Amino acid sequence: MSNQKMATSREVYNRILWDARLDRHAFTIGYLERTSEVKLRSKPLAEWEANGDIPWHRIRYISCGETIVWDRDRHLDLVSIGQLPAAAWTAQLGEQDLPLIATPFSPKPIYRYGSQGWQPSDELPESVPSSALTIVSFNVLCDTYEQERIQTEKRIPAIASHLRNCDADIIALQEVTRSLLDNLLELDWVRGYFISEPPEASTLERYGLLILSRLPFTLVEHRYSAHKQVLVGTWQINERSLHVAVVHLTSNRGHNAMEKRAVQLNLLLDYLKTQPGDCAIAGDFNTRGDEQQDLLTKSGFVDVWKELHPLEEGYTFDPHRNTLAAIMTISNEAARFDRILLRAADGRWLPRSMEIFACEPIPEAEGTLYASDHFGVRAVLECSMQTTASLRAVRPVYQSAVVVIPPAEVWSAIQAIRRRYDRQIDRWMPHITLIYGFVPEEYFEEAAQAIARSLAVVEPFEITLSGFDTFEHRSSSTAWLRPVTQPERALHQLQAVLQQLFPQCDEQSKKSPAGFTPHLSVGQFKSVQEAIAQLPSWHPISFPVESVALISRRGDEPFEVRYLVPLGKEIKDTALIAGTGESFTQNPKLNSLIQLVSNLEPELSQAQREHRETILSLVAQAIAECLGYQPSLHLVGSARLGVQSPQSDLDVVCLIPTYMSGEQFLLSVRERLSGLCDRSQVVKDARMPALRMQIEGVSVDLLYACTPNDFQLENPKSKIQNRVNDFDPLSWKALVGCLEADAIADTVIPRIPLDSFRVLLRATRAWAKARQIHGNAWGFVGNFSIALLTAWSCANYPQNVEDAGIERLLQHFFQALAEHDWSYPIALTEAGRHYNVRLPRDWMPIVTSIEPCQNSARNVSRSTAEILRREFVRGAEIVERALAGEIGWEMLFESADLKAQSSLFLVLSATIEDSDRSLSACGWLEGRIIGLAINLEQQIDVCVRPWPGIRKDQNKISAILGLELPKDCDRVSWLEANGAVIQLLAQNFVSQFNNSFADSNSIALVSLLCDRQDFGQLYPNL
Repeated sequence: MSNQKMATSREVYNRILWDARLDRHAFTIGYLERTSEVKLRSKPLAEWEANGDIPWHRIRYISCGETIVWDRDRHLDLVSIGQLPAAAWTAQLGEQDLPLIATPFSPKPIYRYGSQGWQPSDELPESVPSSALTIVSFNVLCDTYEQERIQTEKRIPAIASHLRNCDADIIALQEVTRSLLDNLLELDWVRGYFISEPPEASTLERYGLLILSRLPFTLVEHRYSAHKQVLVGTWQINERSLHVAVVHLTSNRGHNAMEKRAVQLNLLLDYLKTQPGDCAIAGDFNTRGDEQQDLLTKSGFVDVWKELHPLEEGYTFDPHRNTLAAIMTISNEAARFDRILLRAADGRWLPRSMEIFACEPIPEAEGTLYASDHFGVRAVLECSMQTTASLRAVRPVYQSAVVVIPPAEVWSAIQAIRRRYDRQIDRWMPHITLIYGFVPEEYFEEAAQAIARSLAVVEPFEITLSGFDTFEHRSSSTAWLRPVTQPERALHQLQAVLQQLFPQCDEQSKKSPAGFTPHLSVGQFKSVQEAIAQLPSWHPISFPVESVALISRRGDEPFEVRYLVPLGKEIKDTALIAGTGESFTQNPKLNSLIQLVSNLEPELSQAQREHRETILSLVAQAIAECLGYQPSLHLVGSARLGVQSPQSDLDVVCLIPTYMSGEQFLLSVRERLSGLCDRSQVVKDARMPALRMQIEGVSVDLLYACTPNDFQLENPKSKIQNRVNDFDPLSWKALVGCLEADAIADTVIPRIPLDSFRVLLRATRAWAKARQIHGNAWGFVGNFSIALLTAWSCANYPQNVEDAGIERLLQHFFQALAEHDWSYPIALTEAGRHYNVRLPRDWMPIVTSIEPCQNSARNVSRSTAEILRREFVRGAEIVERALAGEIGWEMLFESADLKAQSSLFLVLSATIEDSDRSLSACGWLEGRIIGLAINLEQQIDVCVRPWPGIRKDQNKISAILGLELPKDCDRVSWLEANGAVIQLLAQNFVSQFNNSFADSNSIALVSLLCDRQDFGQLYPNL
């Protein structure tokens, strides 16, 4: 037993429960009962509630009669090695019936076609960008039974043709045979795919599973039994993992089929819960109706077909239609066996379409032969890099809606009836409601962009208002015109897409048991009979639907169209505004400062907050296992101030005992989280050692602080400050991150509400990023320095001014900084205000609050200090004009034209194939570029304008310094005098870089000095 991996209590329970050869009634579970005086209690396994109140870790043993077959404390597991007593079995077993040793989810190779034919692929799946993904699932019917009747030799070409026509990125096949695989591997189009099975089919079982994928992936397999398996492929798409499981669950031909399916699905779901990223499950579920719906819903999966076709049965196994299904059926009932399920955080993957294929007889075959006894399913998922998660957290209101509005030329007949019978005619235009209530108007711009991306794949269609119908209420009746669409149910499909984007706005789909009912209301009556008697005759009217309208009303005003979003058109950054037919990015009537800030520097949505809390709890659990007790965790920086954005890292400090090695602590936590991290690294050579991880798309930095036993971070700051000598330098630096954030909050709260400060800070950050003056590494101001500046302006906000709205706070921020004498520090504490300003180190002293106080903007140079001062003045002027109503607030956040700010450009670029080396190279450049900028401005008379960030174009990286020459100087003469110095400094910098990466032949940095015209021609993408 020493080398045998011990199964968990749940795995053993499931094995006993679903293995038909085992007598579940022969087994007993022993467990700890906390509330009982008798510590250890027992219960028949057959009566155990798998989802009851007793957690699995309290199970101590499982016995069969007098024999202990599984014991947690003794590390005993007779179930997994098949050494159960005779009493465990329902009947005498023959040699061929010996129990199978359960296998974990084990890695498998994948294969691709090359010059030497099909070979194992060693290509690591790097992340690929993708806006959409097509997934196909098809049970292709093995030929074990009824071989003469099912004519497999005729079906194989039809199967291959259907799969090719699907044009899928991922194909999941069930019941694959050796003959089908051999045929597929000979096809040219298949040779563009990776496959999950070796070409000789050495691991292909009866009823085999097969994955074909255009993109490289990694693969694991789990065997439920000798002939039942599940495959799980993992792809890296848009910097995030996507796991696709391929299943063929037990059919009703098997004994205890429903129980076996539940166990199989439970085991898969338990595995997927441990994997970071998003998940899909595709295949033959062999289930009818909602057999597994509760389990799947609880695990966060949605059925793509039901999402997009809520009122359609979608049968994929239909004996009444498919002759092969009629041969294979045991119940003669149609069913939707084949499904695609999706679980995606924050709406990152959204179902866009799903269809059934291979549902017609093979044209070339005689009679009514089908490709398989099942029909296939094909789903298109769209990946939105800008998810609608923030919109999903917005509560709907009844002053807004999404509707279809008939064109003006058909209004007259509709309005003639409404003027007589519809008391809402002055509030609503003629419309067909899709979503009502909807998000408030201030969210319309973001909502329009999200809707435009989704409707790009929805083709325009035609509506015919065919006749009258009625809704009957308790004491009244509503008359409406019935919209009939071509193609059929196009309005239902359109509404389903919108409902997916805004699941909280579900009133229209929940009004009746039948779900969404498209209608165009024309009047209210006392009864149905009165409506029928009074309504005039109606002649059908048809019109095209080419857009949806976002409408809202303000106060008692009627609804008005704010945005029109077209169908079937790709809209990259814009939607359409009603009445103009022109693209827009900002509409002054609708824009507000807060809306602009929310778009540029969004808050975390409720779903994103919950997601980060879940990640934090996973980290806390791993730390607790390392420490042996619940950890003391503390957020740092933006998270501590409550101003995280979706792109922000999650920075956290853990207090650990002084006797513990910090590095060993980080390594231990990393090991425990290894299965949950997309990537992780213990960084030892940083300013503060940290465990840097990415978990489900969120970057997490875990720091540590070795603290005395009696230390409490919640103590008064003065007491903590007095204990600085109790900490090693690295631990104190980690704690200072918490203390500095608390000092900012303590400074702000007495003067303005904390929520107002948070909005202001998001605004100042958005401004700095838009104006390209953000980033310590580039000689400008980072997030922490901006937070200090913002808090300082709030602390000095006039006490006699009652208006502390965002507009006035922003006005004061720019005015105060534009007028500040920078020979004095900006600081929040008395200690900071005593900071000794010294040039050239302190061109812009923005001083920390915790002693020993330091300049947080120490990388600011003479040149960047001047650029920052100009931006403060510009901001103050724009805010004054915006408050006066002369211009819109968007002018404040206008992107800086970096090319126009310089006469010459020094470009440092390198071509790098290796992504890991690319990261290292970018880090090297960011860490040292400001040194080159300072050398240039010190040795020659020039203003150096760094371009924040490393520019990337395919496998090339570039860092750019703009050179602003002195006014009225002759550029040719200036270059003659200074060009050689620039080239020398640049070459020294290049040499340092190349020496640092001398071990890599594929990396070499070069420099180029060029004027504005040459720069534009040589670097059009920059």
